[in-house]
Amino acid sequence: MKIRWQSKQCLKIHAIDKRLRSFLFQTGSLTRYIQQSSKAAIQVELETETWGFPMRDEASLLGIRTAEYAFIRESWLKSSNKRIVYARTIIPGKTLKGKTRKLANIGNKPLGEILFADKTTHRSSIRYGKVMPNCDLYELIKDNVNEKEEIWGRQSLFYIQYKPLLISEVFLPAILTCIK
Repeated sequence: MKIRWQSKQCLKIHAIDKRLRSFLFQTGSLTRYIQQSSKAAIQVELETETWGFPMRDEASLLGIRTAEYAFIRESWLKSSNKRIVYARTIIPGKTLKGKTRKLANIGNKPLGEILFADKTTHRSSIRYGKVMPNCDLYELIKDNVNEKEEIWGRQSLFYIQYKPLLISEVFLPAILTCIK
């Protein structure tokens, strides 16, 4: 099953925990915002940086085929050694040409730090959705959550030097411990 991604205007905002909204609807660098809101330092834990196939909805949003290799970066934002956000970035091969080639080798550096520092970067859209136990993204985070917990995520389509990349972020319940 796929996530039913929606615009902010279509969401039933009253159904989302008020404490989570400020993180979910943040339009700037999420890592920087969490750092400013948190009592503890934020770290990036790199899960993987590799070439692979995007999920069907990711490929569709990026305008590539599902059988087309893309660079996939999976990481976790951590606070006080607790995972608080799962991030999955899909970068089509055509995006990793020229100056943007550096995106394939950033390691534990926050991707937002690079994107928001580049004046050619813009976010074209943000979509939000509830991450249910029967969807692909949930499979990637299931060892870090309880099935009874409500999990929310967002997808952002960015363009850096007019080339697309997609970032999906899943907000784990532990993020609520980051509020001062």
